[in-house]
Amino acid sequence: MDQVRAAEVFRALGVPNRMRILTLLKTHGSLPVKTIAERLQLSSPAVSQHLKVLRHAGLVQARREGYFVPYEVDAHALSDCCGMLVSVCSCPHHRSQPLADHPSETQRLRHRRDLLLGELQRIEAELESLRGKEA
Repeated sequence: MDQVRAAEVFRALGVPNRMRILTLLKTHGSLPVKTIAERLQLSSPAVSQHLKVLRHAGLVQARREGYFVPYEVDAHALSDCCGMLVSVCSCPHHRSQPLADHPSETQRLRHRRDLLLGELQRIEAELESLRGKEA
């Protein structure tokens, strides 16, 4: 995830009601606007606007099912978001030992770590999805 894309995602997450919507969708799975609005005690138009921003940021997906348009979290996008957050927020000056002596090697290793963290988040999301289907 590049920095421009990450900034767009973090802007979308900067509104508490959007965080509430994502949390609800992560917890309960795919839901239509009306159900989201009822559970969060928000108006349907407000929820629709928040979902529009979240969809534009790539954090949720929608698919039409007759009259209903259920929304669900894009687990891969959230994993990428986690990796970018780790990348942005990690501070090498607070480590007890440097990752490597050469700055380019350190940068390469950090990038690799961020990719692996993103992949780990995707695997965790898939495992959670499988657990839900088995139950």
